[in-house]
Formats: sequence, C-alpha cells, structure tokens
Amino acid sequence: MSRSLTAILGAVLGVVGLAAVAVPGIAAPLPTGDAFLALVGGVLLLGAVGQIQRRRRTEPEYAETPDAELAVDLPTPGDDLDRRLNRLALTRFSEAERHRLRDEIGDVAATTIQRRERCDEAEAERALREGTWTDDPFAAAFFTGLAPEANTTDRMRELLHSEPPFKRRAVRAIDAVEGLLEDDDD
Repeated sequence: MSRSLTAILGAVLGVVGLAAVAVPGIAAPLPTGDAFLALVGGVLLLGAVGQIQRRRRTEPEYAETPDAELAVDLPTPGDDLDRRLNRLALTRFSEAERHRLRDEIGDVAATTIQRRERCDEAEAERALREGTWTDDPFAAAFFTGLAPEANTTDRMRELLHSEPPFKRRAVRAIDAVEGLLEDDDD
C-alpha cells in the first residue's frame, strides 16, 4: 500500500476507535469474535514488519548545518610598522622614510609622556630631544640623534649586530614607550 492510503486508513481507524471509546453503542454491530481479533492483530503485525523493512532499506538523512562562525583574518596592530622597518633595512639610505618613522614614533612617545608625566607638549618634546624620558640609552638615542650613552660592551654589541642601528633603536624606543604605558596602568 502507498503511504497516503495507509495514513488515511490509520486515521479512519483511529477516529472509529476514539468514537467507540466515547460512545460504546457504535461498536456493537462490529464483530468481536476471536477470529476477528486475530485478523486485526495479524494485519497490525504485518504493518509493523513492513515499516521496519522500509526503515532498513532507506538511507538515513542528516541535516546540513551551516558553519557557526567563519574565521576572519584581521590585521595585527603594528604589522604595518614592522613591515616598514623591515623594508627600511633593505634600503639603508631611505632618509625620508626614517624621518617619517621617527616623527610617527615620536608623536606617540610625546603623547604618552604627556599623559604619564602630566606635562604639556613642549616639555614632552624636550624630554625626547634630551633623552631624559627613558633609562634606555639606545631608545633615547633614537630621538636625540646622538650616540647612546651606554657602556662600551653594549655599544660594541650594537656595532656587531646584524640589524641596522636605526631599526634596533626604533624597536627599543617602541618598547620603552610601551613600558611607559604599562607603568601608567599600574
């Protein structure tokens, strides 16, 4: 039998059964002998076996759920600065790019000094020019343009290092500004 015919027959029998429970007189003309009950039981048993066989033959279907969240690649803060510093190492004589980098890092350093020391812009720029804003002589030398006031061993290490001094001093200056920010948070 088709599914729709089976469903209709089941619905009709269900309605008749509910009606027979509600009004017992409706079911009086129906045969209630043992043979009839065995026949109904057999039909129900065959229906159950048919449903089991149908379930065994069909492939299970699974729901396709969409991805909850797609990974998005976002830029990391400071990647542009790292890229510019690395490019500067390849072109050693890009004086204009050095001045731009020094000015950008200097602006951030001056703003940080102003906030930390609660001073005006002129005082912060003077601290950068004089190198009094940090204890790191190489970070201070980045803005003063003078040789760092460090011991001989540290100056020899800087001379023998594979990276250009400008890049190393820029990184040290950025680290020193970050250190000011962390000290300010405490």
